[in-house]
Amino acid sequence: MNLAPLMKPASIAVVGASQRMTRATRVVANLQRFGYAGRIFPINPRYSDVLGLPCYPDLASTPERADTVVVAIPAEQVPGVLRAAVASGVRGAVVLSSGFAEAGSAGQKRQAELERLAADHGLLICGPNCYGVFNIRLGAATFSADMAEPLRPGAVGVVSQSGGFSHAIAEYLMQQRCVGLSYIVACGNQAGLTVEDYLAYLVEDDDTAVVGAFVEGFKKPETFRRAAATARERRKPIVVLKVGRSENARQAMLAHTGSLAGTPEIIEAVLRQSGVVRVSSLNEMIDTLTLLSAARQHAPRAWRVGVLSGLGGECGRTADAADRAGVELPPLSAASVQTMKGFMPDFANPRNPLDGTGAMYEDARLFPQLFDVMLREEAVDVVAVNLRANVPRPGGSAPSRQFCRAMIEALPRSPGRLVVAFSSFAGGDLDQEVVRPLADAGVPFLESTETAMLALRYAREHRRFLDRTDLPPASPARPRSSAPAPRASVRLGGALGNADAMQLLREFGMPLAETIAAKDADAAVAAADRLGHPVVLKIDSPDIAHKTDVGGVRAGCADAAAVRAAFGDMLDEVRRRAPAARLDGALVQRMVAGGRELILGVKTDPLFGPAVVCGFGGIFVEQLRDVSLRVPPIGPADAAAMIAELRGAAILAGARGRAPADTRALADAIVRLGALAEAYRHSLRALDINPLLVLDDGHGVVAVDWLIELA
Repeated sequence: MNLAPLMKPASIAVVGASQRMTRATRVVANLQRFGYAGRIFPINPRYSDVLGLPCYPDLASTPERADTVVVAIPAEQVPGVLRAAVASGVRGAVVLSSGFAEAGSAGQKRQAELERLAADHGLLICGPNCYGVFNIRLGAATFSADMAEPLRPGAVGVVSQSGGFSHAIAEYLMQQRCVGLSYIVACGNQAGLTVEDYLAYLVEDDDTAVVGAFVEGFKKPETFRRAAATARERRKPIVVLKVGRSENARQAMLAHTGSLAGTPEIIEAVLRQSGVVRVSSLNEMIDTLTLLSAARQHAPRAWRVGVLSGLGGECGRTADAADRAGVELPPLSAASVQTMKGFMPDFANPRNPLDGTGAMYEDARLFPQLFDVMLREEAVDVVAVNLRANVPRPGGSAPSRQFCRAMIEALPRSPGRLVVAFSSFAGGDLDQEVVRPLADAGVPFLESTETAMLALRYAREHRRFLDRTDLPPASPARPRSSAPAPRASVRLGGALGNADAMQLLREFGMPLAETIAAKDADAAVAAADRLGHPVVLKIDSPDIAHKTDVGGVRAGCADAAAVRAAFGDMLDEVRRRAPAARLDGALVQRMVAGGRELILGVKTDPLFGPAVVCGFGGIFVEQLRDVSLRVPPIGPADAAAMIAELRGAAILAGARGRAPADTRALADAIVRLGALAEAYRHSLRALDINPLLVLDDGHGVVAVDWLIELA
């Protein structure tokens, strides 16, 4: 879609503008105040002028067609106005009015009318129930919030489903952090355009280099994937704060994986694989956008960080915060330590983090010398300077102002070095005599130790994602799997019988324990003789998902007598504990010795499709909840990363003299299951392989129990 009529309008009509300061009138005032150069047409039959501009009775009366119409009138009148806008040739609409999907059945009906207008006529609708769109460079503020001046044009685009957060994030970035913005978009109920559409526009926009998004819910996963692929191609970071991670209750599903993974986990997997920077708080988002906006001009090699502070306690805090965030603070070189010992007080201990001591505030020569050594230190790639930058009290000292001047003077001597400044905590207005000069010199100011370290980690991980060579070429569409086409024989509904389930898994190369179905005890004895003792007997029933829950497993049957006795005993117990279940006999399976028990499964989300789940399995899988997820297509590197993410990964590496597990075979099984999930993405509801035994290195993996449910 061409969003230019909405994002770069040449003329704007404002329906509902009046001589009172309403939401619509504020839009007119913002357009005038921020220097919009296009034509503005207030629309209201009650007035002849609004804020010094001619006011028109309706859209048909304007001297030229508007590119975009802003609507701030009672909700019941909005559909009629938008129909008139379409008839007049208007391409974009910002609906500030509330009273739609958030307002019961009548509102939902009104929103459905807007959705039809968008779908049938291509009307670019922002909203309803939103703040609107603000093109900062053009001053095109179809935006109803009261923004503080001055604006700071720049390269960061902000998209939010929440109007209040769009305003708060954007204004704070510009006013306190001196971060320049390209666009602010508050899209509200998303009756027409969605957050994904704006992301797709911004990653293509030449004036935007970094995108931040506050997301409550996604609606167009394919549009999002395409936007993320374009962002990777153009090396533009997308930073997402996704709310709604918790669920009051998880919807129980047939397979174990239904209880292990829900939509939040699947969305996180999509974001991770797309290279999106995922943050968990507004403070993290603001610090990360601030850093990424400045860091795009730099290319740190390993993102090793050297910290300079004048507070010994802060050095300890920063070391802890860096450790938690996974940020490397390398030891300083012997040459640097020796140089600093030459001018620091005798009681100082030069190390990283570097405590400049209280002498730094008393001797004006000390900070410039320390900073210069850190700039030249080859062991670090990023220099992080701890500054207190709250607005000083009247007549109070402000040493950070002197420090920032010294930093700015020194920067040209190391032009390739990324330098950041950070405060110890967030709180209060920032001293613009510190923050603004640093920002103008390319030094971002981050507001708290913890979020500063996280922002550095996020920036490092995003650069590593961009530099990966194992990713498929970015393309505008989701890559298709090369998996075999689904066979008609397994196009069934509900839980698959054992034979169909085994056939489907074998088609995708999944190693299965040899299994024979037995209708009665004699057949079970014959099957055991064929397989070789000892064997395991499992209940064969389409109505029983979890066999151990009803006593439907007997292991270690060492001879024919044991098999016969176990068969009868097992069926008797299952009949007692699951009297309504249909029993088809038993599955006889050769026992597999050793191996670590894992679970592989597929959970399907209605919007995002299937996700592959890997974790430590067995009967306590729900209690342990040690799992990782990816969405198809899944390559070998993704599969290896899934294994490494497990808390119990060390168990697979070998412990207490035990041989390491065959993690290469496990990774191969994950890739194969991803291919199956992709091939059956429209019909697979759930799949469990529990347990999958991972044998010693070189001996592969083997699935010993499975469950597949098709829609």
